[in-house]
Amino acid sequence: MGKHATIFPTHPLFSFLSFLRKNRASERKLDGDLECPMRSLFKTVWLTKSTGYHCDWLPVLTLLSLSLGMTATTSQLSHATALELAQTPNEDRFLQPNRPDGEPTPEDPEETPTPERPARELPQPSLGDIQVNTITITGSSLFTQEDFDALIQPYLGEQVSEDSLQRLADSITEQYLEQGYITSRAVVQERSLPTGDIQIAVLEGGIEAIEIQGTERLNQDYIRDRIQLGTQTPLNTGKLEDQLRLLRTNPLIDNIEASLRSGTQANQSILVVRVTEARAFRASFSADNYSPPSVGSERLNFTVGHLNATGVGDSFFASYRRTAQGGSDTYDLSYSRPFNPMDGTLQLRTSFNRNNVITDDFSFLDIRGDSTLYELSFRQPVIKTPREELAFSLGFTYQTGQTRTFLGPTPFGQGPEEDGTTTTTVLKLGQEYIRRDPRGAWALRSQFSVGLDLFDATINPDPIPDSRFFSWLGQVQRVQILNENNFLILSADLQLSTDPLLPSQQFVVGGGQSVRGYRQNARFGDNGLRFSAEDRLTLVRDEAGNPQFILAPFFDLGWVWNSNNPNTLPDQTFIAGMGLGAIWEVMPGFTLRVDYGYPLVDLEDRSQ
Repeated sequence: MGKHATIFPTHPLFSFLSFLRKNRASERKLDGDLECPMRSLFKTVWLTKSTGYHCDWLPVLTLLSLSLGMTATTSQLSHATALELAQTPNEDRFLQPNRPDGEPTPEDPEETPTPERPARELPQPSLGDIQVNTITITGSSLFTQEDFDALIQPYLGEQVSEDSLQRLADSITEQYLEQGYITSRAVVQERSLPTGDIQIAVLEGGIEAIEIQGTERLNQDYIRDRIQLGTQTPLNTGKLEDQLRLLRTNPLIDNIEASLRSGTQANQSILVVRVTEARAFRASFSADNYSPPSVGSERLNFTVGHLNATGVGDSFFASYRRTAQGGSDTYDLSYSRPFNPMDGTLQLRTSFNRNNVITDDFSFLDIRGDSTLYELSFRQPVIKTPREELAFSLGFTYQTGQTRTFLGPTPFGQGPEEDGTTTTTVLKLGQEYIRRDPRGAWALRSQFSVGLDLFDATINPDPIPDSRFFSWLGQVQRVQILNENNFLILSADLQLSTDPLLPSQQFVVGGGQSVRGYRQNARFGDNGLRFSAEDRLTLVRDEAGNPQFILAPFFDLGWVWNSNNPNTLPDQTFIAGMGLGAIWEVMPGFTLRVDYGYPLVDLEDRSQ
């Protein structure tokens, strides 16, 4: 049976679960809005009723684990034992640039239906009234002349006063206001009055300049360029608010407020933006049992980084992971830099890993493994609003590893070269979509991986697995708010491949991040399916209304199978577990989680 104890110190980049907190009760929650804690994939933006651009982003809580349970032993030296040296969680094989964040968004206020305008009753003609022959609307980039016909028709051929024509212009202005164009207006051209051929000019409002105040290290153009995505002429407040909401969720910004003031021209405004920068330096320590028992289940994690290394929103992170028993060491370095206002991001990443099998049955063989990974990737959102995001990514990964025993370089299973070396060169094409709604959020991710014969990649005759392959990995997650104290997390992963795969590319199930109740990487294969359901029940809240104690019953299952792979699988390839988790926020930034997983399938090799 699997037991997991989890500690959550605050750190947004390496997170699993995010809690929406109440910072100020009067400004945090609209009528009908529900508090929604959820995974790190989701952040929160709320607008207040009265103050406009106010919202709160809470640091995401980083998942850490400390083992309380048993470490299973392996009964014999096998292909599976040695291949654990190359296994990584499925989610780590997605491209690494900063991922989009998504979460439930509050319902938009219900719009009051606009009543149909009654037919205008024109005043009786009097001395000085104007005989209207034609009415022409100029200067509108949003509406055509036909769009104003219903307003214009009652005036044609009539004698009306100058005030009546001004009321017509006001009606055109109102049509702009109803659609959020608050700085646009229509005016009657007085020189056209004597002729009866009336001209009404629309002055569509725009932003003359954006003034940024309060920045310290962050380049002002970083903020200005993103706001400009919502300030096209004519200025629409809805689009501007969307950009301010997105900036409010940006980890570089703690608070942002905006106001408009008159510009140098009648139809131009100056946007004044006041910014409070967030703390950019990050550091975290964690402990978990998310490592295979063959190299030591319990591990320690140290991470330091900066979210704004040179002032342009570029980030640098360095992390070190080591198992408590000394069987595994991992160093990871990454640097990412945004290149456009839509957060198109280039990332460079490298990782070095050393493993040593420490179980008593095999320690005398001195089984060791080393691997190195280099990754270059670019991620570009094409749709990015507070309600949804669609992004595409392209990545190139080079990974090489080698296994050894006391006899020297030694291959395990079929696939590695004679000296125990395996090398893969992989092109990755990713797609991501996030959709938020008032009751939760959807997150869908897809990745196609194509193995290439480049840079001395491992090549073998069929059907032995090598660097030439094609696979698809998909993930879907739904977070559903059931009520104020209860929400449900559903997630599923699926990998499909028609080719036999090397261990570094296989689908793995088992462990605290996959199927609880079993050891890490209990089963792995060329193809695989995983499903998880977890209910979060808030039992205790603190004085501010933040969740303090949560129960989390869960159910997980996983299944793997091969594609003509000569490395055979055990007879039991399906596992399932259920159990109960408890999440306790000991203090702000420090949360303890304990999971007890019960295996529903008894594995003969004691992998639970």
